[in-house]
Amino acid sequence: MPIFISYSRKDREFVDTLAANLVRNRHHIWLDRWELNVGDSLIDKIQEALKGSSAILVVLSENSVESAWCKKELNAGLMRELEERNSILLPCVIDDCEIPLFLKEKLYADFRNNPDDALADVDRALARISNPMQGRSETPEFHIDWSVAWGDVDGDPERLWIEFTFVDHGENLPYVVMSQCLVRCNSQASAAFAEAQANDNTDVFIRDVLGRVLRQVTKKEMTILIDSAIVKRVQRFLAADGGQGFFIEFSCRRLGTDNGMDTVYYMDKNLHRALAHMKEVTFQPRKQSVL
Repeated sequence: MPIFISYSRKDREFVDTLAANLVRNRHHIWLDRWELNVGDSLIDKIQEALKGSSAILVVLSENSVESAWCKKELNAGLMRELEERNSILLPCVIDDCEIPLFLKEKLYADFRNNPDDALADVDRALARISNPMQGRSETPEFHIDWSVAWGDVDGDPERLWIEFTFVDHGENLPYVVMSQCLVRCNSQASAAFAEAQANDNTDVFIRDVLGRVLRQVTKKEMTILIDSAIVKRVQRFLAADGGQGFFIEFSCRRLGTDNGMDTVYYMDKNLHRALAHMKEVTFQPRKQSVL
């Protein structure tokens, strides 16, 4: 989900620079002037963006603290924090202004003296939200931590690989399940992946490969019965345009206390969670995806 920027139009010059820098650092930004078109309902669109945003950057200035509209956006963000019990408001101070009461207890990025350090602070704070290569998904019973890695085999540029790793665990479970989806690229796919990396589109390429895996591999093939401590593996080959090919290997194992029961593991659910996250925080490449 995008990062919403709440600001006064009088601070437009600062906000344009801030937003451009954040986009350059590959954060997904929602800025009203970028998203709204003639004829759109201002209230509906902004309300929708406020509800759907992963975080709200609140640009604090003499202009914004006096703005009735900015106060409404701040109040909406405060209500979300209370309801979700999650810190989503990130204050950014750009001049000497009166900080609103309910933001005084928060650390803020101070752009008044050292803008570069303040931008680095914001970038770091958004990393937990905007990183397409790792995340956490939560369910009532357990949560899933996951990340993506990639590289080559023995320095060979024609043998590149992508690996998704998941760990399912919860307070009331006597064991954890670790699973992986390993994607080995053939020479043509490796060349396309290398080009994507050179164009700073690594995340988009990996996202599209994951989407292809979920389209072409059936749920049944990704349903694995874990009945011992031995790693269970399922392998497939996927063909794509231009001679690209991907050797897929799913593997999973159970760690911890053996409760004497088998575990049915649905690999596709975690892959869909990762794909949904990646779609929310990655951008379309500057040219069409190779897939």
